[in-house]
Amino acid sequence: MRKWWLQPDHYRWLSGYLGHRNLRAFTRRMMATVVIALGAVPLLVMFTSIGPDSTFGMVISALVIVCCAAMATMWLTRWPSRRQSVLFVVVSTACIAATCLTYSAPAMSLVGCTAFAALAGYTAFFHTSRYLAVVLTTATATSIVCAVELAFAGGVLVAVANLLIIAVGVLAVPFSVHVLVHLLGDDALKSHTDPLTGLRNRRGFYRSVRELTNGSAHATEPCLSVIMMDLDGFKKVNDTRGHTTGDRILVAVADRLRHTTRRRAVIARVGGEEFLIAELTQPGEGQMIAERLTQEVAAIPGGATASVGVASISRDDTVDLDTRMVVDHLVDAADAAMYEAKRAGGNRTRQAESTEIHSR
Repeated sequence: MRKWWLQPDHYRWLSGYLGHRNLRAFTRRMMATVVIALGAVPLLVMFTSIGPDSTFGMVISALVIVCCAAMATMWLTRWPSRRQSVLFVVVSTACIAATCLTYSAPAMSLVGCTAFAALAGYTAFFHTSRYLAVVLTTATATSIVCAVELAFAGGVLVAVANLLIIAVGVLAVPFSVHVLVHLLGDDALKSHTDPLTGLRNRRGFYRSVRELTNGSAHATEPCLSVIMMDLDGFKKVNDTRGHTTGDRILVAVADRLRHTTRRRAVIARVGGEEFLIAELTQPGEGQMIAERLTQEVAAIPGGATASVGVASISRDDTVDLDTRMVVDHLVDAADAAMYEAKRAGGNRTRQAESTEIHSR
């Protein structure tokens, strides 16, 4: 339970996966439809006999309607950031609870608690156990209050029956989904991640570069650059100083690569001491990045150096080409340039002379 409680969310990974599968637009429309439907409920019952029977209740219902309209607009216009998604969960939880507690008919209030199921399902997919616990705790408390009111009104059996339905739909199902999603998410992340450095592995590299290029329609950088880095004499380090020291150097190199490149750069460890970096760049910038990375590695305590090759291509030349083919070509060209740097003595960079691609 402690491990489940402390595990991170998979919002970024799932968002990226939906983007990779071109499902973000569909998901946004679906979420907007759900929010609009939930916002329509207090609007429809506001002036009926089962709606709020006080001015305070009417004000709360009006605020809920406004909040739902704002949240639906958000989903219709953009994919939210993680912070915006968390705010959506918190505000939606408060809106559902407030709406249920302002109805004058206890039976309607208890039926309204089933709306927590949709919100709990969303939270189970995208966010941590703590946020799911907030939604489920609020749903439980609201349902109990409404059930007690219904029981006092003479509907004890109906109240119990509704609580059982809510327990299954709102509590058990989202909790099970949350556990399953996190187990699958952990496996998926591990299959794309190097366990020692936390960088992407080769599979993760190709997938992330595809996401980088597919999401770069409005990027100002006209080139895609791939950098291949191989640590010099690393086998000797393992043989003379031990694999523990070698692992420390690899982790240190990974940290330098993270801090030296841009946040969106795709960084991967693709072999024992080989690293790949992909980034959108200005013309000639790939070479400057490669030289900076070479200097950063040389500054690591322990005497590590690297041979680095870089290959770049204009994105205009890749419009009608398969992304995997383009990346393969750049990796091959950067790899050849890296071996030129290694033959020249190491601790230096080389630029691939030509990256022209002939489509098949």
